[in-house]
Amino acid sequence: MKETILPIIKNKLISTVFQPIYNIQQKEIIGYEALTRGPKNSHLYSPEALFQAAKQCGLLSELELLCREKAITRFVELKLSGKLFLNICLNVMLNKDHPYGETIKLVEKSGLSAQQVVIEISEKSPFPDSDILLKALNKYRQFGFDIAIDDVGAGYSGLKQWSYLRPNIVKIDRYFIDQCDQDIMKQKFLKILFELGTISNADIIAEGIETKGEFELLRSLGMVYAQGYYLARPSELPQRDYPQLTSNFTDSKNHTDSDAA
Repeated sequence: MKETILPIIKNKLISTVFQPIYNIQQKEIIGYEALTRGPKNSHLYSPEALFQAAKQCGLLSELELLCREKAITRFVELKLSGKLFLNICLNVMLNKDHPYGETIKLVEKSGLSAQQVVIEISEKSPFPDSDILLKALNKYRQFGFDIAIDDVGAGYSGLKQWSYLRPNIVKIDRYFIDQCDQDIMKQKFLKILFELGTISNADIIAEGIETKGEFELLRSLGMVYAQGYYLARPSELPQRDYPQLTSNFTDSKNHTDSDAA
C-alpha cells in the first residue's frame, strides 16, 4: 500500500472539489468547503480510501498538508468568494511530529489572510482531553482563523465540546438533516440547535440538505446557512451564484462526500 500512496503524495496526484455554503436569507455564497479526491479511475479516488491508506502507512500528516496546499492554491486560482473551509484531522492536529504553523504559511504564501479561512474539526472522531484540544485550537485562533465544529450531534462529546471550545461555527450532523421534514423529534432537536447558536453567538450551518422538504423545514426553523446536494454538488468548478431551487434532489443516497480535506 505504501508503494501506492507515496507516489500520490510525492507527485501531488490529488484534486480539490468545492461545495458552496449559502446564506439563504441574503441569497449569497458565504464560502466553500474544500473536499479532496484521489487519482481519478483509481481505488483511492474516494477520500475515505485515500486517507485510510495514508493512515495505515503512517503518512497521514504528509497527505493532509498536501490537501491543505492544494485546496488553498486552487481556491485562489479560481478566485472564489467568501471563506475557505478546511477540514483538519484531529490526529494530525495533535501529533507532536506534525510541523507547527504550516497552514498559516500556506495561507500567507497564497495571498489569502487567516481571516478568510475556517478550520473545521469533526465530532465523528473521539475528541481528546478538552484542555489539550483547546490549546491546539487556540494556536489557530491566534493566527486569526475561525473555528468550526463539524458533525455536531454525531456522538462522543457534542454539546459539552460546543460549550467548552466556543467555536465560531457549528455544522449539524447529516443524521439530523436526513428526512427532518418527516420526523418530529429531529425537528425539535434542530430548533434547539438553532437557538443554542443564537445564545452562544455561533453561526449554525445545516449541511447535507438533499431535498426540498428538508430545506423548507429547516428554513421554517430559522436556518440561515445551508449546504448540501439540494443546493449544489461539490465540483472542481463550483457554482458562484445562488441556485434556482425548483425541484427535489432525488438521487440522495449515492454520493460519496467526505469531510476529509
